[in-house]
Amino acid sequence: MVTALSVGGAELIAMILLSVYGAMRLPPDARVPLHGGGRWGNFQSKQTALIAYPVIGAAIFVLLAVVGLTLPTNSKSAFSPGIFVPIVLCLILLTQVRAIDQARRADAERGTGAGTGAGTEAGTGAGPAR
Repeated sequence: MVTALSVGGAELIAMILLSVYGAMRLPPDARVPLHGGGRWGNFQSKQTALIAYPVIGAAIFVLLAVVGLTLPTNSKSAFSPGIFVPIVLCLILLTQVRAIDQARRADAERGTGAGTGAGTEAGTGAGPAR
């Protein structure tokens, strides 16, 4: 159980660092998808989505840790309910990675597709060759 909590804690730290990365790399008006209830098209503001992923991960981490620590396990069994902590947090982390990637791609398409000449690289103003 200690290993599962350690790995889950590392994944939670990775979620927080990924949110910081997204906050620095995405433009202020970016829309980031939140995956909820089987739907992927739920686009939220950058601030809302980047805060939501680590908060949801922390809530699930605490819930599964409490369940894993309070359920008695049979000493003959190798199964522990704590194994779900790193698995679920890994799925949330992968969803967050995909959401930030999708937001970056949508912003790049919006910048180049609108014909404004804004480049995909920040601060260069270099657009696609026409």
